[in-house]
Amino acid sequence: MLRSLFASFFFLYCTCSSAYESVDLKLDSGLTMSLSQYSGAGKSLLLWLPSERGFGKNYIPTALNLSTLDYDVWAVNLHESYIVPSSRESLEEVDIGDLLELLEHARQQGFLEVYIISSSRSMQLALKMAYQWQQQHAGSNLIRGLLSFSPHLINGRTEMGEDASYVDIAYYSNLPVYLLQPQFSTKFARSQEIAKVLQQGGSQVYIHYLKGVQGGFHMRPDDDLGVQDLLIRGQLPNILSRAVKLLGQTSVARLDNHYQTSATADDDSEPVIKLPALHPFSGDKSAPLLSLVDLKGQAFNLVKLKGQVVLVNFWATWCGPCVEEIPSLSRLVDRLKDQPFQVIAVNIGESAQAIEKFIESMPVNFKILLDKDGSAIRDWKVYAYPSNYLLDKTGLIQYSYRGALEWDETSIIDTIEELL
Repeated sequence: MLRSLFASFFFLYCTCSSAYESVDLKLDSGLTMSLSQYSGAGKSLLLWLPSERGFGKNYIPTALNLSTLDYDVWAVNLHESYIVPSSRESLEEVDIGDLLELLEHARQQGFLEVYIISSSRSMQLALKMAYQWQQQHAGSNLIRGLLSFSPHLINGRTEMGEDASYVDIAYYSNLPVYLLQPQFSTKFARSQEIAKVLQQGGSQVYIHYLKGVQGGFHMRPDDDLGVQDLLIRGQLPNILSRAVKLLGQTSVARLDNHYQTSATADDDSEPVIKLPALHPFSGDKSAPLLSLVDLKGQAFNLVKLKGQVVLVNFWATWCGPCVEEIPSLSRLVDRLKDQPFQVIAVNIGESAQAIEKFIESMPVNFKILLDKDGSAIRDWKVYAYPSNYLLDKTGLIQYSYRGALEWDETSIIDTIEELL
């Protein structure tokens, strides 16, 4: 039944031929670039690159739904444009100069921001085109972020028992990156490793783990997919929309202008990996009032936790990054269960009933408070979700972090234990 519903959904959109069109763009290099364009509001462009295996057709419902959310989508048909068969090496034929000309065409069309979507090995193209565009257009903020499904950034073949090396350009990304990592894919277990490489150039990296989902679910035929794959693919337009909004709100680090043919061309030392880190709090360290009720209607006051280290987390069930970090918050509580430490999660504007239903499928082991009227977020000057404050035993704010983290990372736990 579920498969038939998805098939009907797919047919419905494919019959709406006016919603998208095939465009052949003649480039200065002489190449004719083939695009499938899905029209949105003409402001935000999602430039979608295929994996080395190509697009297929099953991404089309996602692209069409994104256009109804006001995003323009340009699916770049690289294999058709360069007349190459899909294979592991197919994207090696792509000229970055052609992709830069495509970006210039987007700029001339009046787009205010561009987000590049890639899969597997096309993430390498996305990184290169973004870096070279920034080099050639100093001060340009046209490219606002990168989204990638299971990015393949490993350099060459890695023999069993050896550590992988990564392509040079991966170390020079300064743009925010959103990784979508299906559980049943070879890159899932390497998610943190990939993120650490990308962070070296200054990128803020967000990881969205897709549990129970197969790699390539967004492109593969329905018959190759399970129920969970199809469900997540149905949610993909909203997932990507939330990711784009998150990237658009993320600050961009200074660009490192020293990308060479080798990431360590003149340096034999090991690259320095930027681990996830809490930021020392620079504002007034006196914690604002936090007096709310919990899910059972019981009153709670933060001052009662003096003598304990407290992580105050502002979140909502509709906030994708908030939801993603919940399991790691629970693991953090388990890790420090014998220490004077607590997580207090302040939910923003939702009912106790809605939250109770939500945590049926995602149980938590920490207290949840209800900020029904937004008074706490105003008092604590919260402008983005999730936002986090780490208080020492005296109740002073020592660290903060805006955005999602893997809270049981060693570097994070070390910081907390220093306060303990």
